Amino acid sequence: MTDDVIATRTRALAGALAESGFARLRVREGETEIELRRSPRSPSPSASAQASRHDADAPTKPSVADRTVDAIASDVVGIVRMLRPAVSEGQMLEGDRDLAYVETLGIRNPVRSRGPGRIATIFVTEGQPVEYGQTLFAIER
Repeated sequence: MTDDVIATRTRALAGALAESGFARLRVREGETEIELRRSPRSPSPSASAQASRHDADAPTKPSVADRTVDAIASDVVGIVRMLRPAVSEGQMLEGDRDLAYVETLGIRNPVRSRGPGRIATIFVTEGQPVEYGQTLFAIER
């Protein structure tokens, strides 16, 4: 595939991702694979549309924009191994702790929470290969 065709398809997929509630979208065609991920910091368009439909008399909840969400990314290329017991979305973290590790050439590279918070999103699963800089967890502070 040419770069122009890939760019055109990527723009169309990005539009579909923005309109949907999906966090990740992957399309494969032959040897070409395109994967798009929604940033954990941006609320979905459908969530903001639903928020605008609420009754004006209803009590307001803090919005996602009012909270800080930190993306915890991989420092190395390797395979994700979750610690036991594995963390789950919504779980509160009391302080800095190990969440998982990325195994590279038999070396365990820890993935730490970097402080207290709530696990907002887990982007990876046990045994999944990851790239350098790939987001593994989103933690709401």
